[in-house]
Parts: sequence; C-alpha cells; structure tokens
Amino acid sequence: MQSSKEITALKIQINVILFITLSLFTISSKAQDLKTFRSGYFRLGINRLGNELNQSLSPKENIFKGNYGAGSGFVFESGRVFYFMKKDTKKLVNFGLDWTYISLTYNKMDKWTTYGKNATGSPEFSIDGTKIAAAISGKLGPVLSVNPIEKLVIDLRAQIAPTARYFDFSYAENTNNGTSRSFSFTNETSGDDSFDAESVKNRIAFGFQKSFGLTVRRKAIGLSIDHISGNVKSNYEAQDNTGMSFGKEKIPVNNVQVKVSFTL
Repeated sequence: MQSSKEITALKIQINVILFITLSLFTISSKAQDLKTFRSGYFRLGINRLGNELNQSLSPKENIFKGNYGAGSGFVFESGRVFYFMKKDTKKLVNFGLDWTYISLTYNKMDKWTTYGKNATGSPEFSIDGTKIAAAISGKLGPVLSVNPIEKLVIDLRAQIAPTARYFDFSYAENTNNGTSRSFSFTNETSGDDSFDAESVKNRIAFGFQKSFGLTVRRKAIGLSIDHISGNVKSNYEAQDNTGMSFGKEKIPVNNVQVKVSFTL
C-alpha cells in the first residue's frame, strides 16, 4: 500500500502534467493550422525506472536484476521527425527518421528504507548519497506515421539510444551475528592507486539501449508511451554472502515513460 507521502508526490506529478497539458493546448489552439505530419516535438511526462525491490534478494542481486527501488520520476525530450515524403495532408501514411536530440530522466531511489526495515534479522542499515538516478541520451530510428482520419496521427517508432547514466547511491547493513551486505555505484576497493572512484568518468555508466514508442496525437497535442531497455556498464562494489566483489558490470536498466507530446 502506498504511503501518504507517495500519494502526495504522485498527485503533485499528475498536477504538473495536467498544467503543462492545458498550457500546450492553449498554445496549440491559437497556432496556425499546420500540416498533418508535423516534425518538431517536445515531450514531458512521468518516468518509471526498473522494477520493485525483491526482499528475498541481496542489494547486489536486486541491482543486477534491474530492481532499483525508485519512485516515479520525470522525463523531458526534444526532437524532430525527418519525413521521407512530403508532409501532404492527403496522405494516409508517411515514414521517416525520428531523431530525439535529447532525452533527460530523473528518479529518486527512495524505496530502500523500506527494504532495510524489512530485511531478515532487522539489521542496522545506512543509505548514503542523494539517491539520484539520472540519465541523458539521444535516440534515433525509423518512424511510421498513419493518418486514419481528420487530423488524428498515430506514430510508431523504434530507436537506438546511446545513454549516459548517473547513480548517486550506496546502501549498507550489518546484523547482530556479524554478517553484512552492501552495494555502491562507486568502486573504492579497486586496488589501483591511480583509480579515482569519484571522478566523473568513473561515476558515469554508459550503454546502447533500445526504445520502442507510440504517440497518438490530434493536431499539436498527443500522448506518448515509450519502453526503453538495455544495459549500461557501471562501476560498483558490493558485499553479500558470497563475499566482496567490485569492478565493472553490465546492469539492466528499463524505463517506461508516459508523456504529453506537443508537436510543432
């Protein structure tokens, strides 16, 4: 069951999206009647990062399975569709390349307190860092646009997304019997004196992801749904019942995004 704080945060996010939708609708109603197959776009919405935490798994196992314990966050995108055919309103179908110039996401990994409280043995636990999970990416791939009736357009797209991701999170716990578990997105125990665990290049995870999306729009305003999946390679260090481990690992990162779309 969601806490009152989670419900309040979700209400705030929904109100922000509704406000922006109303603002964009007002703008679009005053704009010129552009062609059916529009090119430029902005999208703003809610981002869902990874899966829920599994209480039966260690912190390391959770992260390596893509369970980030993150609440709903935000996503902003800006891009353009480069159509191969003229943007003629009489056409039923058009196709081209959808180039998302920039996609920004932000989430808080704020479910780990509950994980620590419910851990076996009721351990003492600590969470360090800002608990931020943020990413910047670009996306490029083919798009098929269908205009079945009037000004209604349905876009289907498949894109490749080179992604740089930043995690600022560490979790550690200790039980009365001396066992301990931990996970961090930094590698402080690499054994290499020249390795700077806090440097930007060693804090950024990178990978190529896949994005599949759908937009349904009428004139300027629409609703977009995207699913992004793939791995990023991140530094880490961890401890669990298998012992200490550290280094670089490809970890799965999945996003589900629901966005208001404004096309130009």
